[in-house]
Amino acid sequence: MKKLISILFFAAVGTVSFAQDTAYISRDKFTALIFPSSVNIVGKVPEGVNASNKGSGVITLQADKATLKPSQITAQDQATNQIYRIPVRYSYGRAGRRIEIGQTVSSISVIRSPQINYVSISNELAAGKRKDVIDRKKTGGVKTWISKLSIADNRIFFRVDISNHSGLPYEVDFIRFYIRDLKTVSRMATHEQEIIPVYSTFKSRVAILKNKELAKVFAFRRFSLTEDQALNIEIYERNGNRHLYLQIKQKDLDDLKIIIPATQQPANTLAAKI
Repeated sequence: MKKLISILFFAAVGTVSFAQDTAYISRDKFTALIFPSSVNIVGKVPEGVNASNKGSGVITLQADKATLKPSQITAQDQATNQIYRIPVRYSYGRAGRRIEIGQTVSSISVIRSPQINYVSISNELAAGKRKDVIDRKKTGGVKTWISKLSIADNRIFFRVDISNHSGLPYEVDFIRFYIRDLKTVSRMATHEQEIIPVYSTFKSRVAILKNKELAKVFAFRRFSLTEDQALNIEIYERNGNRHLYLQIKQKDLDDLKIIIPATQQPANTLAAKI
């Protein structure tokens, strides 16, 4: 009995399991998992997930359907037998990324670092009427505007207004942001660079009733555009087809309003040492 316990113990020591960040996948994009060395997929691939082992430590994932249930894929390092467990979720907006797998954290320390006062800036931009409108669109009694494009502490801010004048409530499912060429050559693959806000006052599944409107503020790390590119903002209606499409172009970034952030004391942030 003791001999059996010892065998099981050393077998457990030889196989280390690592939890990883979530891999978001969709039907339209491939998500790549990049491992330190060659791996094998262990166990059954979750239903609705297409997993392809490309070799050299690369696995690509794609979804079969949008109703994919949250699941997990497991891979094992061929050289060290380390086990990696990667949560898999469906997301149209966050799919198509490259995810580095196998970065272990050895220690965590607290660093005193300055913080941008996002709340103060957002309150300033959300207050009052919209002005300096950059783009506007409407469909099915719903209107939207981009205004108050500004920069503060190397962050780009803007305000998005949505107004509902239809008899049906307008429920926002999610908002997607990506940079894409304004013109694409026929038969040429369209290149999109998805960007994620570093701060937002928008909460998912916000419902706007008849004759009501809302104003939300988004902040991004500073980005640049060429004359042939635009930042696209897509607002999707939940259980509906009244989607809204807006753009910020290169010329709009030439005259950014400068905001001087209010002084704020440094805050504690966690930093991981690899």
